[in-house]
Amino acid sequence: MSAPRVLVPDVEPPEVTLPADEAHHVMQVLRLEAGDPIVVFDGAGCEWDARLASVAKRAVTATILQARTPVPEPATRVILAIGLLKGDAMDEVVRDATALGVAAIVPMITTHCVVPKRARGDEAIARWRRVAVSSAKQCGRATLPELRAPAPFLDVLRVAADVKLICLEPTFPGVSLPAFATVPRTALLLIGPEGGWSRDEVASARLAGCQGLQLGPLTLRAELAPAVALSQFWAVFS
Repeated sequence: MSAPRVLVPDVEPPEVTLPADEAHHVMQVLRLEAGDPIVVFDGAGCEWDARLASVAKRAVTATILQARTPVPEPATRVILAIGLLKGDAMDEVVRDATALGVAAIVPMITTHCVVPKRARGDEAIARWRRVAVSSAKQCGRATLPELRAPAPFLDVLRVAADVKLICLEPTFPGVSLPAFATVPRTALLLIGPEGGWSRDEVASARLAGCQGLQLGPLTLRAELAPAVALSQFWAVFS
């Protein structure tokens, strides 16, 4: 059985103190004890073998043993921009996108976005970050994606990237993933909300240099589309 993974943003060997939420998880959920092995990662691409030194209500500490070689990040820095989704759908997107190696996630405010303002604030971003941390622990990733504040669609179109792709419903003309001479360093991947894109948004995206990407003949759920699009992307560029 592999050692549990614990996020500690600021690591200064040889001993680290776990953040309160991670300490609670270690004590109350995992029921670990002093001497148990763990893997510490900082969310910025580094991780270490470690051993719990003390497990107490006042603090949980660990001794860093040695650096580990983390799973490498993808060669392309993918920015996933998706129209805000209702309920737990955004949690699903963040979970899967983290496991599929995106560098940043940008929730978008689009024409057909129907998510209330309270679902776009700091509490929502904090929840998405917790989902990303949990996903990174599960998949073994040492780097957390950047979770940006919700932004208007037209602002997102101005994001600089070597490649810009907008995933289109079957009702819009588009192609499968186009071929590129070299692996792009950066890519912007646009996914619409439950209500889909407006025709003006698709036109604006094309004017901004986005290529239309079809994910197949069927209409996918908005929370499923990112995983399908990213799988296609990495099948070509991994």
